[in-house]
Amino acid sequence: MSDPPYRLRAVTSQYYVTSYGQPNDLAPEPWEIQSTTNGATVRTIDRSTEQPDQAPSLLGKYAVQVGSGVVTFRDLSTDASSQLGVPADAVYEGVYAGGILLRRGSTISLRALNSTEKTVTGAAGDPTILDSNDSSLLLGMSGRVAIVDLATGAATAVTTLTANPAWAALTPNRVIWQTAATETTRSLAWKQRTTATTGTIQVPYGEPILPLGDDIAVRLGSELIKVSGTSTVTRPFVTGVHDAADLTTGRLLVSAQSKIASVGPDGVLQTVKATPAFAAQVQYVGLSGARLVTSDQQPAHTLYETANNGTAWTATGGSNTGKPFQLEGTTLLSFDATTARVGDLTFPAADDVVLGKGGKLVAHYGEIYDVATKTKRLGLAPPFALAGNTAWKVTEPGVLQGQDVTAGTTKTISVASGCAIGPNAVNGRWALLTGCAGGNQVIDVTGPEPPRNLAVPADAQLGNGFVAQLTTGEDTNGLSTKELLVTDLNDAALGRRRYGPILGRLQQATFRADGSGQPKIAYADPAARPRVITLDWLKPDPQQRTDQTPPVLTTASAGDRIRDFTTATFNWAFTDPADDPHEPATGIESYDVRIQQRPTPTSPYGAWREIAGWQGIKITEVSLTANPGVDTCWQVRSRDKALNLSAWSASYCSETDGTAPTYVTSRPGDRVILTPAQRYSYSFTDNLDPVAYDVAYRGAAPGQPLGAWVYPAAWTTLQDTSVAWGANAGSERCFQVRARDVIGNVSGWSPQTCSVYPQDDRALTSVGSVARGSSALAFLGTTSTLNAKGAALTKSGESGVRIALVTLNGPGQGSVDVYHAGVKVASVSLAAATQSRKVTYLPVTAYRTGEVRVVSTSTAPAAVDGIAFLRSSP
Repeated sequence: MSDPPYRLRAVTSQYYVTSYGQPNDLAPEPWEIQSTTNGATVRTIDRSTEQPDQAPSLLGKYAVQVGSGVVTFRDLSTDASSQLGVPADAVYEGVYAGGILLRRGSTISLRALNSTEKTVTGAAGDPTILDSNDSSLLLGMSGRVAIVDLATGAATAVTTLTANPAWAALTPNRVIWQTAATETTRSLAWKQRTTATTGTIQVPYGEPILPLGDDIAVRLGSELIKVSGTSTVTRPFVTGVHDAADLTTGRLLVSAQSKIASVGPDGVLQTVKATPAFAAQVQYVGLSGARLVTSDQQPAHTLYETANNGTAWTATGGSNTGKPFQLEGTTLLSFDATTARVGDLTFPAADDVVLGKGGKLVAHYGEIYDVATKTKRLGLAPPFALAGNTAWKVTEPGVLQGQDVTAGTTKTISVASGCAIGPNAVNGRWALLTGCAGGNQVIDVTGPEPPRNLAVPADAQLGNGFVAQLTTGEDTNGLSTKELLVTDLNDAALGRRRYGPILGRLQQATFRADGSGQPKIAYADPAARPRVITLDWLKPDPQQRTDQTPPVLTTASAGDRIRDFTTATFNWAFTDPADDPHEPATGIESYDVRIQQRPTPTSPYGAWREIAGWQGIKITEVSLTANPGVDTCWQVRSRDKALNLSAWSASYCSETDGTAPTYVTSRPGDRVILTPAQRYSYSFTDNLDPVAYDVAYRGAAPGQPLGAWVYPAAWTTLQDTSVAWGANAGSERCFQVRARDVIGNVSGWSPQTCSVYPQDDRALTSVGSVARGSSALAFLGTTSTLNAKGAALTKSGESGVRIALVTLNGPGQGSVDVYHAGVKVASVSLAAATQSRKVTYLPVTAYRTGEVRVVSTSTAPAAVDGIAFLRSSP
């Protein structure tokens, strides 16, 4: 394991102790006391055989052991040991580096290793050591907090609280203590050690805190976060952290980034010692085929797995605590803190949760769930065993019943009276029954094999064709060891072999039969390292048959039904199942793929084609290029290593988009516009949505026909669905648009749509009684009023098929006749109940060019605002 997560078990300013996992089960190695300067091993301390994982207690330069009435100090620099007794008239209140804290009544004393005592001056009461370093103690006496100088015994008051704080620390220049805490925050207060200056710190985290210089550090996951004395958060501060501890010098000792290092407020790691990679120690093991899973002995109990005999290990992303995890088939049941997890199902970890053999079913007390679908399949009173899709239970004396929860079928087997069955007691052909009249039995649940009678303990593991159990052995030194005894159930004579030693003399034994049905066992050896046994000596299943079941398609996909790209890809997956435990699956050998295509949406599909390069292939994905409009359908079949061939699958089809976008509408503005700034907007529909537009236009100046189409570069491959344009007086502008989709299908040009901007009344020549005026209602602010019958406005050389007259209509207004090229086009009345500007479209005529004349036909005034000439209709 690279960057091993060392734990810091004990730390002082001068020495530290680390550990990773548990000690060797047969010969526990001693604890190594290492220097905080260079990581060198200074001393070793033997482990307790009763509590081999209990680290020594360190204070300053001493290893300290507190006994009844006496404290032993081992000077780690000289290896000299001293014992310091508690006087009969004193109460022991704690230990510090080089002495013990005593109390007589309310008087507090420091008793040194030479048995001399100093009375603490300036403090009295029932003391609690809140923190200490090599020169000072921080005491709490029912809320009165003081610093005691170990050299003089003088106490300096810090603060008075209602009770001793839950956390307090000495820093180089301050005393910091906790005033309040929630699950997500901590409130701290501080005081300078040599002045009256005080302050507060708000820590926005609920995790444990450490002093860092005169600031605070928080360990959050694998990083350290710094919170300054002014509550400023620095994150990230140090990353890749496994553990951290206070050196009592203003610095922290950390296990991080493949080293033991110290770090101060600047966040710079100073390496003490590199932590080279080494093999982790395991707590539990599980095995299924090539997949070996372990949980380690660290506090996080991380789950690791390997599929190549330990060449490479990876973290699964989970952890396991409290109970052995279970690995069956491809399914893992883990117990993570308070939660049991199997697939997407979760249960309380304290409950009875058992994964069935094969990993298809899981039991939560008497409720049986399908792991894949997460649905409850059956309610059954324990005890029972799960194997594959079947729940096995002794339903009445002498009757073992197997209920297939998927097929709904039931199988009944007669067994000896008194027999019972428990979790994991059915595997393949064999079921392990306990309490039977005449002793425990292993019976054949699928065929005619006679029962096997053998004695097995409750923690025995039933494999596919064998049973493994713990037994006791003896090593060359005469020490008791734990071993595995394996019995061959396929052998009527019950042949046996022993393996070991295994973990189990001082630590809990862990072993597991292969969850994939292979003849293998995983176990932890005495050094808590995982090992795998292959039981190649077992006799074959007495009723074994050859593989006769073809592979089964589990998934296949040709992608989206309509694609916006020309590459067509087809992928698939098969499994190779077995119909019963006696018919082993030989595994997938190869695949055949065939296609049929439809060239266009209106043509028929062609014949199925088996492409030569796609027959007998090992890969599970193929691709080809299909032009727009081509629909490709795929089918696949598979053969196993026994050459059982599946039928062709259903068709999976995907078409390369060959349909161009469809025009819906477009509009440049009103047919006659009265403001020059306009937008030409348009819309299309498409089965994959248009992605770009081209816009073209043509125009005409006053008196001129429409010109040629213009295709501006800036209006090519537009993403927007409108463009801005501006009009000139008397001009007409026509637009057309086309769209393309993401694959490049292009629509035809849309019908043209046009807008014309009128000429103002001032562009026309007045004849007779015509008054030029102004009006807020006029579109350019001016009007020409014909005040007498026969008065007129004229303009020569105008062209179009239709005229639009802009007038100010209202009460008392008269009427006009409009002539174009000598032909009367229409009579227009300007009379209205209220005054307003109006655009009157005159009838469509043949295309003409010539003089336009607007003539008053009444004595009432007629206010003309403008005139427009439309070159196209509408």
